[in-house]
Amino acid sequence: MTNQVYYRRWRPQCLADLVGQEPVARTLKQAILRKRIAHAYLFCGPRGTGKTSTARIMAKAVNCLNPQDGEPCNACRLCMAVNEGRALDLVEIDAASNRGIDEIRSIREKVNYAPAEGAYKVYVLDEAHMLTDAAADALLKTLEEPPGHVIFILATTEPHKLPGTIVSRCQRYDFHRITPAAMAERLTQICQAEGIVADPAALHALARNASGSLRDAENLLERAVTSLGTPLGLEQVRLLLGLASEERVRALVGHVLHGRVPQALTLLNAMATEGLDLRQLHRQMVDELRELLLLKSGAPEMVPQAEEVLREQSALITQVPLERLLHTMRLMGQVNFRNDTPTALPLELALIEAAQGEASRDSSASTAARPAAVGTAAAPPPMARRPAASAPPAQQAARRPVAAARPQPPAVPAPSPLPPAPAPSPQTSVATAQASSDPAVRLEQEWDGILKALNRQKWRRFNLGAMLRNCRLRRLEGNTLTLEFTHRSLMERMEEEMDNPESRRNVLDAITAALGITTPLNLAFTAPNGPESTDKPRQSPLVQAALGMGGKILEEAEERHE
Repeated sequence: MTNQVYYRRWRPQCLADLVGQEPVARTLKQAILRKRIAHAYLFCGPRGTGKTSTARIMAKAVNCLNPQDGEPCNACRLCMAVNEGRALDLVEIDAASNRGIDEIRSIREKVNYAPAEGAYKVYVLDEAHMLTDAAADALLKTLEEPPGHVIFILATTEPHKLPGTIVSRCQRYDFHRITPAAMAERLTQICQAEGIVADPAALHALARNASGSLRDAENLLERAVTSLGTPLGLEQVRLLLGLASEERVRALVGHVLHGRVPQALTLLNAMATEGLDLRQLHRQMVDELRELLLLKSGAPEMVPQAEEVLREQSALITQVPLERLLHTMRLMGQVNFRNDTPTALPLELALIEAAQGEASRDSSASTAARPAAVGTAAAPPPMARRPAASAPPAQQAARRPVAAARPQPPAVPAPSPLPPAPAPSPQTSVATAQASSDPAVRLEQEWDGILKALNRQKWRRFNLGAMLRNCRLRRLEGNTLTLEFTHRSLMERMEEEMDNPESRRNVLDAITAALGITTPLNLAFTAPNGPESTDKPRQSPLVQAALGMGGKILEEAEERHE
């Protein structure tokens, strides 16, 4: 027994020992007391919350020779057999490795045999969602009407993957994540029984790092005791887990919220140089921002911090608007460490954008609101046209100005036979150049806005906003737009995406809305290492109508006349 790990040695032995699952324990206890035992149960919830332990407690309680107020005595021979793993009437099956129809047929044959010792034979199917469809169908009849001496208990972390026919035949009990306070209390009991001296703050840090799983918290405690010994302090636990101190995390968040970019980057890289786990640092920052958001929203009772910490947090956000907190929280939530990035670059980008994003947007808004200076023509801001690129065609037509609804004059007007007008002033020439209505010029000016609008849309296969960034040359000749890609493979991907009528319509709508024209455009694609690909076969009105109704061109071939 002394060589067992903590989570096995301190596994709950009765319903009263379950941590954080009081509603489940109370209901099962009343069912045992009143002899209202169901033939099938479904225990579902996150890992490490006590599903399998509860199933074993149920197996002891229904067969105990000396039950005590709905609880097993843990002293009779049947309870001892379950505790020692040698009970014949408790059959535990790992459905992840025994998921086929043959294993279920074996269970159907054996359930008819009477229990060896107790009153009930209990079958526990762990990870029940891993059963195949055929195995689940084979289990249905037995699960619905088993012999009177059989109890089925299905445990799963993903109940949504179970067929509805299985779920409807069971009594469902949901196990919830355990709160850090409840886990810290349980860790304190274990330390007292094991003779371990530990700082309560250290145990609380272990509990918070376990993400609601008591088994993970007990494993972390054993790892800390094995590595660091006793007494166990907070700084030692932080060093072991790669955690930063709460004061430094709060200081880093404060630099970001108040726009102090150099200080934020300096502190972030100092913590990264010390070897702190960047994933853990990101998680700590998100937790800190959440607590600040709750305080700013008027819910301080939901923040599990001491009074002095609450005062520090309240002082930190006194001058910070709620919108700034929300903006920073969204950016931090988008940080992606899935590619196992060894540097702090994802966090650095998020911190810089969070610290400067609001200021840059405010300055842009004030610049747009200022009237243009004398002799200077202010071009319309790109942001005013970006929503139209991603809106449906009907909305775009409604949003276009009246002037843009008329066809634009040719790029090079014919010489006028009238006498030459007086030479315009330099200021007028500058304004005329800035307000040029040449579609080819406006295409270059609005290209970045077009890419951002396309990047926000969901396409069939490829992200066109990202693909079009590799378009090195754009030529608008008449009503044909030629896009030259850096490689033939990119051109072929663009052609494949353009076979989808909806994708083609969205691209053309984004371009025409940005240029302010209503003339339909044709797209042509080319690459330096491949022949030019055009849309000429698609210019036929019949082909366009078929594409608009969801059709797809399977093959394009020219007729050969002999």
